[in-house]
Amino acid sequence: MNRLKKLLVYSLALFMLGMSIAFIQNTNLGMAPWDALARNFYEGVPIDYKYLSPILSVFLISFAYLIAWKKPNYKMIIPVLISTLIGFSIDLALLFIPNVSDLSIFLNYLYLFFAMILISVGLNVIIYCGYILPALEQLIQSLSLRLSISFGKAKLIGEALAFILTIIFGLVFKHQNQWFFIGQTTIIILFFIGLSVDLFKKPVYFMLGRIL
Repeated sequence: MNRLKKLLVYSLALFMLGMSIAFIQNTNLGMAPWDALARNFYEGVPIDYKYLSPILSVFLISFAYLIAWKKPNYKMIIPVLISTLIGFSIDLALLFIPNVSDLSIFLNYLYLFFAMILISVGLNVIIYCGYILPALEQLIQSLSLRLSISFGKAKLIGEALAFILTIIFGLVFKHQNQWFFIGQTTIIILFFIGLSVDLFKKPVYFMLGRIL
């Protein structure tokens, strides 16, 4: 029974991650660093997101294994599949989450900060459950273990890496006029999402300890 409850909570956390991206997409504040990086490839190659997302996931999980000094194996495909599942949850969430991009700046920021809460809670739930993380977060966890730092601090490093790569590939694809698709969300996520993840860890673990 506990295993079933944990699996249900884990599934909910994955959906929360998808919802968070949907909330961000429905604002006029831009996108998170990794999403901005993907957008530069999408506009520069060009390549459909249905192909781009799994390709990026494969690169991310490969780097995660490299950082952790793990031999490649068939289990590498699982984080890629989970990342694809989150993609489906984004599409589902976009069907019922209203778009506020043309409304007040207050509502736009409210969406953004709610998305950050969903990300922070969702990631801590997944880590607590001990199940497979999405490809990007698998990379972050590998950094966390390799550097012996908290997941939130590793998240900051990961977002900073994405920010740098966004500028590099933005220059390669000549996206200066679009500011490399960097927006307010890019900067806010870069500096605060790691702190938010660490901040929510204790209350999330306390709550899950009572439920599971």
